[in-house]
Amino acid sequence: MTIRKIEKSDLNKARGFQKLINGLVAEEAKILWKEKLSVKTEKDWLEKLLKETKRKSKVYLFAYDGNMIVGSVAIGLQTQRRDHIGEMDILIANGYRGMGLGKYLMLEIMKLAKKELRPSPKIFQLEVYENNKPAIALYKKMGFKIVGKIPKQIQYKGRLIGEYIMIKNI
Repeated sequence: MTIRKIEKSDLNKARGFQKLINGLVAEEAKILWKEKLSVKTEKDWLEKLLKETKRKSKVYLFAYDGNMIVGSVAIGLQTQRRDHIGEMDILIANGYRGMGLGKYLMLEIMKLAKKELRPSPKIFQLEVYENNKPAIALYKKMGFKIVGKIPKQIQYKGRLIGEYIMIKNI
């Protein structure tokens, strides 16, 4: 497995990123996307991501198994009076969960964020579905604490479920 930052050459790999997201959508994983994405949408997203990393407002890591993208993690700075908060997103493909990849990606992205983001974050924040027990357990193990719950925030499998807000102070 290879873990690395985004590179300009990733613009040519939009189909691989599309495959990761669309695979998660198809399995109805506990992510915000509910509709499959086009290659153009993924390429546009990659271009935006490259700009954000150059501006030092976002850091991003990808996990590859051979040439296949199997995970990603990002921390992006919020803006204005919240620019001390790094918001984290993580995706792990089915078949790669539960083996420590998420923990490793989170550790690496937090180190990278402290080193590269300007200003350096003082708080890491993430949101998680209230019924995503494995993710919640991982986040707690990583030092995140639940600080709030928004009821009926997410539409998932025909139901409205709550979403936890979790933070880790640095």
